[in-house]
Amino acid sequence: MRRGSGTSAQKGHPFGRRPTGGWADTVWDWSKSGTRDAARNRLLRRLPGVGPATAYRFGLVERPHYAYGVRRATESAARLGHRGVTVVEFGVAGGNGLLTLAEHARHYAAATGVAVRVVGFDGGVGMPPAKDPRDLPYLFGPGFYAMDHARLRARLGETELVIGDLDRTLPDYLDTHTRELRENPVGFVALDLDHYTSTTTALELFRRPDHGHLLPRVTCYLDDLPGTVEQIGEAAAIADFNAAHPTRPIGRVLGLRAFTPFDPPWADQIYAHHRLDHPDYPTLEAGATGSQLPLTG
Repeated sequence: MRRGSGTSAQKGHPFGRRPTGGWADTVWDWSKSGTRDAARNRLLRRLPGVGPATAYRFGLVERPHYAYGVRRATESAARLGHRGVTVVEFGVAGGNGLLTLAEHARHYAAATGVAVRVVGFDGGVGMPPAKDPRDLPYLFGPGFYAMDHARLRARLGETELVIGDLDRTLPDYLDTHTRELRENPVGFVALDLDHYTSTTTALELFRRPDHGHLLPRVTCYLDDLPGTVEQIGEAAAIADFNAAHPTRPIGRVLGLRAFTPFDPPWADQIYAHHRLDHPDYPTLEAGATGSQLPLTG
């Protein structure tokens, strides 16, 4: 969910209530776990001795869900013997998320020695009109989240930005970047397209029969689950994909909060694509000697 979004009572203030900056609005904001988490992270980052390594270890960085995805991708790629990996954002909007993704990519590339390619896909003209009732037309209107192309491209560096209708640009990209994706398979995907139809189109990345462009397990972040139900939006697109591809499921990572510092709410929006028929799927990612639990006492 984008910061400051007030598109409905589910994502902002109650209907008819515009924030005025008084104490009631402050309490309203701080009553939400996402607000408290972001403020705590900013505070802890300012403490003496909290450098980048500590900030990343404890998820104190901006968009820690993106950092988690990049970490999982680079660590998995390293353990499987890949020298590079690709991370993708579907739905770039103004570009803040893509730039943050690139920042996290630089950190984990240095930490793991795995090169990280960053690619963003967007229509470039704001959100398209809804094509299906499941596209959440009551939350998102045509033209929402438009992009300033020149300003964003000036800051991208080596990050790739693919502009155009996704039903055309994604197949074209997969067809024309076969070598790059085989050398740097996709390991993390952020789905921030809002619509059911657009998310269904993005899942073409996982729908193709070949495996070379993907790691056997791909971490995914679904941005627009809060405030919806399983039969619409991103959740419905995932459900339809799973029904059609039982050997390549996309599911929520269970119990992630318990293993993530500070129990962040974004952990509930982390999914993973498991390609059970991928030739590398059974390859052990842990240490060669494995873990042991000797009897104690």
